[in-house]
Amino acid sequence: MKINCSLTPNNVSLNHINFKAGNPPKTMLLDMLHSIRKNDDSENLDIFIKEVSRNKDLASQEITGLAGRGSAALAFNLPDGKILKLSAGNHFPMNRPHESFDVPVYKKGKSGKMYYYIEEKLYQHGLSPVFVQDIKDAIKQKGYKTFDFYDYDIHQIGISKEGKLYLLDSECARYKTIFHALFDKTKTFIKKLKK
Repeated sequence: MKINCSLTPNNVSLNHINFKAGNPPKTMLLDMLHSIRKNDDSENLDIFIKEVSRNKDLASQEITGLAGRGSAALAFNLPDGKILKLSAGNHFPMNRPHESFDVPVYKKGKSGKMYYYIEEKLYQHGLSPVFVQDIKDAIKQKGYKTFDFYDYDIHQIGISKEGKLYLLDSECARYKTIFHALFDKTKTFIKKLKK
C-alpha cells in the first residue's frame, strides 16, 4: 500500500491524520468513510461504505485516523496500535496464502466484495534500499515472483517493534504463473484430505 504524502490542500488523506503527540481523537470507521467520500469519488469507497454499513462490528469500529491508501485499499489506525485494512477484493493475489514475509494478520474477514484485515502496525523510519533486497529475497525463497516492487521501493516495506522486516503490500508477491497457483492449491487440498 502506497501512502500519499504530498502536502497539497487537495490531499484529503492528510486531513484525517493527527500529527500531534498524545492520544489522538477517535471516530467511527463508517463516519470516517463518509467524510473521505465527500472529497473522493472512488467506486471503492462506495463499496466500503455499503459493506461496512452491513457489518455492525465494522460500522462501530473506532479508529484514530487514516494510515494510508492504495489503489484498491484503505488502511486505518486503530486505538490499540494495530491497522485495519479495507480492500476491494482479496488483498492476496490469486488467493495466495499469507506468508512469513507478509505483515502479520490478526483477524480477517469478508463482506460482499470487501475484505478486511487487522494487521500489525509497521514502521518505516530508518529503512534503506538494502532492506528492500532482503524482502525480495524472502519472496523468491518462498517460490513467488516480485511484482511492481523495485530496488528503491522502501515504501513497500516496514519493520515491526521487534525489528522484523515485512512486505506492506501483498500484491508485490505473486505466483510465477497460473500453473504455480493451481499446483499450490492442489497440494493444499491434498494435505487437508490426509488429515
